Amino acid sequence: MRFLIMAAIRWVVLAYIVVIGCATIARGDEQPLSRIAIERATVAAVDSASVKAQPTVLGLKFQYANFNNADYNRSGKGLLRLQLINQREDFSFALFSGGLSAPKLIAISNKVSFQNPKAPVYPRLAQGKSWNEMTVTWTSGYSIKEAIPFVEWGHKGGNQMLSPAGTLTFSRNSMCGSPARTVGWRDPGYIHTSFLKELWPDSLYTYRLGHRLLDGTHIWSKSYSFRASPYPGQDSVQRVVIFGDMGKAEIDGSDEYGNYEQASLYTTNQLIKELDSIDMVIHIGDLSYANGYLSQWDQFTQQIEPIASTVPYMIGSGNHERDWPGSGSFYGHNDSGGECGVPTQTMFYVPAENRAKLWYSTDYGMFRFCIADTEQDWRPGTEQYKFIEQCLSSVDRSKQPWLIFLAHRVLGYSSASWYEIMMGSYGEPMGRDGLEELWQKYKVDLAVFGHIHSYERTCPIYQNRCVQDGSNLYTGQFNATTHVIVGGGGAMLSPFRATVPYWSFFRDYDFGFSKLTALNHSTLLFEYKKSRDGKVYDHFTISRDYRDIMACSIDNCPRTTLAWSWNKPSNQPKRSMIRLWVVVTWLVVCAAAAAHPGEQPLSRIAVERMVLAVNESAHVKASPLVLGLKGETNEWVEVEFFNPNPSNADWVGVFSPADFSSAICEAFGVPQYYPMLCTAPIKYQYANFNNNGYSKSGKGKLKLQLINQREDFSFALFSGGLKNPKLVAVSNKITFANPKAPVYPRLAQGKSWNEMTVTWTSGYDFKEAVPFVEWGAKGGQRVLSPAGTLTFDRNSMCGAPARTVGWRHPGYIHTSYLKELWPDSLLGHRLPNGTNIWSKSYSFKASPYPGQDSVQRVVIFGDMGKAEADGSNEFNDFQPGSLNTTYQIIRDLKNIDMVVHIGDICYANGYLSQWDQFTVQIEPIASTVPYMIGMGNHERDWPGTGSFYGNLDSGGECGVPAQTVFYTPAENRAKLWYATDYGMFRFCIANTEEDWRPGTEQYKFIEQCLSSVDRQKQPWLIFLAHRVLGYSSCTFYEEEGTFEEPMGRESLQELWQKYKVDLAFYGHVHNYERTCPVYQSKCIVSGSDHYSGPFTATTHVVVGGAGAGTSDSEFTTSNIKWSYYRDFDYGFVKLTALNHSSLLFEYKKSSDGNVYDHFTISRDYRDILACSIDNCPRTTLAT
Repeated sequence: MRFLIMAAIRWVVLAYIVVIGCATIARGDEQPLSRIAIERATVAAVDSASVKAQPTVLGLKFQYANFNNADYNRSGKGLLRLQLINQREDFSFALFSGGLSAPKLIAISNKVSFQNPKAPVYPRLAQGKSWNEMTVTWTSGYSIKEAIPFVEWGHKGGNQMLSPAGTLTFSRNSMCGSPARTVGWRDPGYIHTSFLKELWPDSLYTYRLGHRLLDGTHIWSKSYSFRASPYPGQDSVQRVVIFGDMGKAEIDGSDEYGNYEQASLYTTNQLIKELDSIDMVIHIGDLSYANGYLSQWDQFTQQIEPIASTVPYMIGSGNHERDWPGSGSFYGHNDSGGECGVPTQTMFYVPAENRAKLWYSTDYGMFRFCIADTEQDWRPGTEQYKFIEQCLSSVDRSKQPWLIFLAHRVLGYSSASWYEIMMGSYGEPMGRDGLEELWQKYKVDLAVFGHIHSYERTCPIYQNRCVQDGSNLYTGQFNATTHVIVGGGGAMLSPFRATVPYWSFFRDYDFGFSKLTALNHSTLLFEYKKSRDGKVYDHFTISRDYRDIMACSIDNCPRTTLAWSWNKPSNQPKRSMIRLWVVVTWLVVCAAAAAHPGEQPLSRIAVERMVLAVNESAHVKASPLVLGLKGETNEWVEVEFFNPNPSNADWVGVFSPADFSSAICEAFGVPQYYPMLCTAPIKYQYANFNNNGYSKSGKGKLKLQLINQREDFSFALFSGGLKNPKLVAVSNKITFANPKAPVYPRLAQGKSWNEMTVTWTSGYDFKEAVPFVEWGAKGGQRVLSPAGTLTFDRNSMCGAPARTVGWRHPGYIHTSYLKELWPDSLLGHRLPNGTNIWSKSYSFKASPYPGQDSVQRVVIFGDMGKAEADGSNEFNDFQPGSLNTTYQIIRDLKNIDMVVHIGDICYANGYLSQWDQFTVQIEPIASTVPYMIGMGNHERDWPGTGSFYGNLDSGGECGVPAQTVFYTPAENRAKLWYATDYGMFRFCIANTEEDWRPGTEQYKFIEQCLSSVDRQKQPWLIFLAHRVLGYSSCTFYEEEGTFEEPMGRESLQELWQKYKVDLAFYGHVHNYERTCPVYQSKCIVSGSDHYSGPFTATTHVVVGGAGAGTSDSEFTTSNIKWSYYRDFDYGFVKLTALNHSSLLFEYKKSSDGNVYDHFTISRDYRDILACSIDNCPRTTLAT
């Protein structure tokens, strides 16, 4: 730009819009444009003065005329180079004298313009409301009446598709005050947002912005690219940058931004340099500092475009976006310049329920971010407080271990002098007072704030006390939250108070940003980098296992039952005792001290006592060498062996991986005994099984069934029995042709009635192959749906044997979501990994529409477990009915629509190989109908991990395999309670291993599930749980004097009665029992084979006899009035909804599939509405 003028003190302004709020500077960080006293401007035109701008076609600011014009004061001549961005209008330049405080207009230039001022510009990516949704927001000059906005996008190098965009704008009347409503106003253009859905995790996409004009022509932006978010819990490196208070700056040096947001461009440029190693950016408030000068929002979005167009750019609300007196902001300041949040919530998309209340959560892989809005009330009892608690409490820490709280103002700790001078405090008044208990209760790793323009990190702190010293490495259990101030993104720095508080571990009076890197589920790296050079000046690492997250510390110990209590005066002795107990338990488990017949057979092998006794003349040979040549996922092998010194105690163990030498053992973190086995075998059989002469000849053969478990196999011959094993010989290795093949699909209902999920296992990490499902209507067109990938490692286990000899890598668990299914339609699917790796084809029928009047059949049971078809592992002492139940269901599969397995799934009890064994056993069922599960004690319970019962029943698994191997539509799969609808049924599935009592989160869920069903559409309301929360006459409960789980029905029976629950099902007790319709231990109606008319009370059914041993589940000999039918045998229940008025109940034995107990319910809708004991609604006096 060139201009020529004869003047002494003059300046030039881009004169499309000149804005001002007041003539004086209130403080150092005030918007530069407000320094211009526009209300004092006068005309002082000089004919000989001129301003010329070129080029005249280009695609709001000011600068002193002597900028880079040293001779200007004498010659009056000058040249400025100014950078303009496309802002939807043309431009002119005006020359002023009189300084900023008394401006006099001297001359105005020609006009310049961008060739297409309305072009789509400055895309901003943001996470959508689901992990696999990306939103693209951009600005243009096209209203919806002129052009249709959309995004063209697709896989890089693949087919492109079109997604429509919504369009927003706002007017001057939307502003709350001056300058935004007066001289600061500038039309914001049109803000478009498109929602790119069903993204494939971690896949690279390209996109460009488009507008179709009325004449059919298209206006395009340039092309951009982004990488889709990882699946929640995906184990990959994930990097997130966090900062606040950046603002914008002019690259041409105009607007005196050097005194306003000094480092804004430094921060921006550093992030651009690092963009290849950044996955997401979070800017926690004070974004552009437009402060009512609307043109600055375009300047800001253009500045961050290289970042925001490539990775999600998530924002928080700050005082400079929201605050204005009388507008509902928590603070009555005028910091927003009259914007009162409108430009922020329009220019940027956030997945908030209400963008005017800019609080929300967003998940990124292993991270959960809870982003609060400090410009709205956050105190206890408010809407936002409830959101914060829900966000923190609902995260599944086994999948997303890193829980981060973010807010603009310092609700935690800061030693800034501003808080000392203005507030007399170390943070925002009433900040941590209301929230600190939540951070501690839910074990928030980091609380990150802006507002203060500097960097500070605290020790892990709670209630003004360092619970742990500040450090560069934190290991083990959570102690307290570390607070970080990272408001030095660009705005003028904030000094610290002179005295350093004891909790302030690191302070830096400079500009910078933080970077979080989740290396895996156990390791988080924190780095603070300076904006001027991008180097790391502070860092720390958190190394923490899942069991450490669940462990109890100050003010976050969950309530438990009396089954696990320690009468100790402090937490530390309690934790020490728990640790001692776990170590002792490991020794007990490894020594295979079988406490009862239901113990996992593999635990009987005393692996810690194994010694080498190799005999050169002994041998073991296995054949064939390669399995699955035709795609089979299980095959029989022949194992031939010889021991010159045979005994009837000899046994053969199957090992996978084939190498199990102690030389390659990983450190378990518990006492080691060498030589030892790295891992227990995946199965075993005595050498004399079907070899009658073995004890004399030493020769034998076994036929064993192997399944594809992602690794090779070997067979080892042992003498000495299970208690004193001596390794005699090891076989050759055998393997499946493709050990990594996709196998064992499990269907499950999704979170909506017309969504089916498919979960399967493979050996392919998502880095090796892209998992998806090919599916469609039978005989129709096929579509592809992506799958998310999860896994877990040894560190996710809570104790032995799962963490030690029972550990085996679970492979990779993939889940795909098949959506928008047509009700009752037959669909086919097959599972691929990679380019040409396919499973066999399967088929399923989509769920009926809720309330659909068709025959619907659901099988329910608990405690099935697994068994070996080849007779290994002595399963007849463990789960003798398991295979019979499985086979009977397979035989009747054409007459079954869904299966619900209410806990005690496979009884792996810490021997991880058994989960594969179980999924292959149920594959014919689970690949065809939804297989829904509940959580049982043998999946979840472990001391000190937050389970309601502190026993050892999970073998150290603490729920992780169950909630990973199987999908459930729970909000948080670590708290495995959920509702699922199937046609005329509503199922409310509780988790008895978490607290269910009144006032708890689960109790609220149960009531919501029962109360929210439309009984006209879904008349059959079923409650299910693993432990008996209702009624059981088992001797186990009789000995406790309860005939139920303590505190069970006392807590819940009022809900069952109030909401007229038809049936309540339980497992845990390994038999079958049905009660009369019972309430408060009294039969409201006598037990019968037919019930009709109004609801009277809930019928309770124990159906835990699906497979596990019955020896500890005998019935009492006492006369129990409410017990109507009992059967000490293996079996399951089948419910058949014939229509809205008739329900058929059948109990079938696993041995023959015949019906041994049955009843029907005949009930009209008016009968459901009718009033009975303790469920009469309140009515008015008019009735």
